[in-house]
Amino acid sequence: MSNDLSTTPLDVSATQALVAPTSRRHRTPSRHRFLDSATSVTVILIAILFAIPIVGTFLISLRTQEDIAQNGPWALPESFSFDAYTFAFPELIPNFFASFVTTIPAVIVACLVGALAAYAISQFRFPGRKLIFLLLIAGGFIPIHVQLIPVFGIINALGLYDTYLGLILVHGMRNLGISVLILTNFFNAVPRDLRNAALIDGANEMQIFGRIFIPLTRPAFAALSIFLFTWVWNDLLWGLVLTQSDNMKPITAGIIAFQGEYQVDWPLVAAGSLLATLPTIIVFLVFQRHFIKGLTMGSVKG
Repeated sequence: MSNDLSTTPLDVSATQALVAPTSRRHRTPSRHRFLDSATSVTVILIAILFAIPIVGTFLISLRTQEDIAQNGPWALPESFSFDAYTFAFPELIPNFFASFVTTIPAVIVACLVGALAAYAISQFRFPGRKLIFLLLIAGGFIPIHVQLIPVFGIINALGLYDTYLGLILVHGMRNLGISVLILTNFFNAVPRDLRNAALIDGANEMQIFGRIFIPLTRPAFAALSIFLFTWVWNDLLWGLVLTQSDNMKPITAGIIAFQGEYQVDWPLVAAGSLLATLPTIIVFLVFQRHFIKGLTMGSVKG
């Protein structure tokens, strides 16, 4: 009996020592579940905040001007009507065309010129390289309102006012800084041994640029192109400053035509705004995989 009593405390303490780590291990998943739940709730709340104005705009587009004047903008529609869409879409077709003609070449110019400049800054060593890099980036941070008068004067002097080419050049050059900044960082991540090996094999710089650097950084170009397409497509100020003809105005400037001198046709403005967002949504959905791959490119090593 004495032996049994003497061993009992030891057995209890040993059991506690074995159970304690297990209980701590069991507390860890619950903490992770709490963090996951808190993250999910936060994401849902942010999504709701972003969805509220979109849903409100959609409901306004389905109402009549009289209904909005009587019940306010946030009331539910008394009756659903698609008249605003049937009227807005034909009116905005020339503006859609102008936006496509302006946006796609502007994105190509910004990506192509930015890629060439980024390749030179990343791979060559020449005096003033860092200064040129800083000046290109700093140019993108100059407020657009400061540039209005000088840019308008230059475009007007070149005879490019109220032309597609004028808008393309302005958008392409204004987004050059961000293109150089993003692509330079991606080009720096490419091993220099690849370029040195290509030079030894007899390849010139344009062959190295087109056959090595462009394919390796294709996801970066996809992400950059989506960003630039969205920014150029949604621009309003340059469309108002550099165009005069109704058919030359981009989609964002064309929607302003639905605003009268004394009254705003809110259903038409809401319908036009939602129609104007469709191309950017389609572009993102089509290139979503490349976009995400470009954002995460280089974040994981090994």
